[in-house]
Amino acid sequence: MKKSFKMLLTLVLLIGFVPIGVNAYQVEQDPIDFGGYFPGYATNELIVLHESGNDKNVGADSLDRETSFMKRNWTRAYVSYFVGSGGRVKQLAPAGQIQWGAGATANAKAYAQIELARTNNKETFKKDYAAYVNLIRDLATQIGATFDLDDGTGYGIVTHDWITKNWWGDHTDPYGYLAQWGISKAQLAQDLQTGLPEDGSEVIVNPGNPNKPKYKVGQHVRFTTIYKNPDAPISQHINADTLWTEVGTITQRLDGRKNLYRIENSGKLLGYANDGDIAELWENSKPTPAKTFTIGVSEGIVLRNGAPSLSAPVYGVWPKGSQFKYDSVRVADGYVFLGGTDVNGTRIYIPVGPNDGNPDNTWGTGY
Repeated sequence: MKKSFKMLLTLVLLIGFVPIGVNAYQVEQDPIDFGGYFPGYATNELIVLHESGNDKNVGADSLDRETSFMKRNWTRAYVSYFVGSGGRVKQLAPAGQIQWGAGATANAKAYAQIELARTNNKETFKKDYAAYVNLIRDLATQIGATFDLDDGTGYGIVTHDWITKNWWGDHTDPYGYLAQWGISKAQLAQDLQTGLPEDGSEVIVNPGNPNKPKYKVGQHVRFTTIYKNPDAPISQHINADTLWTEVGTITQRLDGRKNLYRIENSGKLLGYANDGDIAELWENSKPTPAKTFTIGVSEGIVLRNGAPSLSAPVYGVWPKGSQFKYDSVRVADGYVFLGGTDVNGTRIYIPVGPNDGNPDNTWGTGY
């Protein structure tokens, strides 16, 4: 991911609290009183995503309670934005100023850090999530970043989970809370590409079925991270590219454990992984004769370059009615991808719907 432009940081901080009026959300100014203290300027490379982690504060006033606590305790931790209570957005500190939310390395790089307050109300969450996604997109645009999530470049939109896995810490937010509402990492990545209506009308939640295991014993998978034992904390992850292989077979599912899949290759134990560690099913079958998929959704579909993954580089957005010639089918990031080759020989992939076994959820015809 590359910067398309750099903001004039001085201008931003002279303005102080910059109102954002994109879409329907409005930013409420609720500034922290720093008493004249200034922590310094960030380098404006990241938008860091958090959630509050407070399951005891889920009422209608959860946003106000969270921000009130943060303002009283800012010397311990604080961020620039907080979202909650039905899609409200509060700004507590200027973007571009160093915030204390994700460790020294990330704090120094973060243009903005965003917290999401919790709720136990479905309709409230839908509005919160929509505002959260759109605010992230707007802030990413301000630093010239793409809308790709946790893409490994160390620039742009990253979660606290990504920071833990790559730099420092033990937090995994916001994925755990989002999963409680049925929002997967793959869904968040897709929604960041397109944005959402602020009324939450296009947010599909499934709170009755969170964290359902995606993979089965006997499936061959490619993983990105793995652990030495089933209960190892996230801080003890091992990057797959440091091992002799990134591919293995699930030989056991350990329900109730942190890392529930036992993965082996050629009879050798590689380690244990969970859904978030597995990149895709691994298939070495020969390509089938080309077929044609016709896009049927009005917003079009984002195609990916080189790999069937929502974190792969964007190839382009094809509109409704476009036809895609495909010769392979892959499952990755919770979606079904069709693979094909363009006129230059580049392998490209199109997600055609969630991997839920329901053909009615396919985003077109021909598959």
